[in-house]
Amino acid sequence: MQYKQAYLEALHGFANKDPFHMADLSGAQYRSGGGLEFSYCGHPCTVTYPAGEILFDTWREPPHEEKIIILQYLAGAAGIPPRGHWLSFLELPGGPHHFAPFQQEAIFPLAKQFGAFPEQFRRTAIALGGTTTDMGHTGLVIPAFPLIPLAFILWAGDDEFPAAANILFDASASAHLPTATLYMLGIAVSQRLLAKGNVK
Repeated sequence: MQYKQAYLEALHGFANKDPFHMADLSGAQYRSGGGLEFSYCGHPCTVTYPAGEILFDTWREPPHEEKIIILQYLAGAAGIPPRGHWLSFLELPGGPHHFAPFQQEAIFPLAKQFGAFPEQFRRTAIALGGTTTDMGHTGLVIPAFPLIPLAFILWAGDDEFPAAANILFDASASAHLPTATLYMLGIAVSQRLLAKGNVK
């Protein structure tokens, strides 16, 4: 029920915005009579306007959480490009209040699944549009949205230290989405990595 209400509110906010304005501020392309077209985690996505139907060329219908994130991004993007300065979830506005559950749902599972398989982690992130970075032992930047990249970082475990991971947000992310939605976004992209890169 909570997600249904949040989805209806996100859909209302999207449908009441000018599609050309949303496209201009989000990095999407708007085709009259069609929808807003952009890339989500390296995969083409179309959101019909004003119905808000979310269509992927290569993926099935996304879960409610991702529908909310996508609609909120299109309606709320501020047109500010990434700054190239990275923040942990702790450094986002209000982040400390939700950091523990964010670790449990988004970060710790990455370290558990990929800690002994850094190459699988790299290949999986590249399949989601990721590009390599020199952060951590294995780090990749995934363009979740045209204006919101996320950095996924893995430190492989050894006999002395366990594997660890982190998710970083570009400093401009909070201009586009509130922290509650960035929380959902980090979890959603982490879950796509885990599902696509399942090594079991």
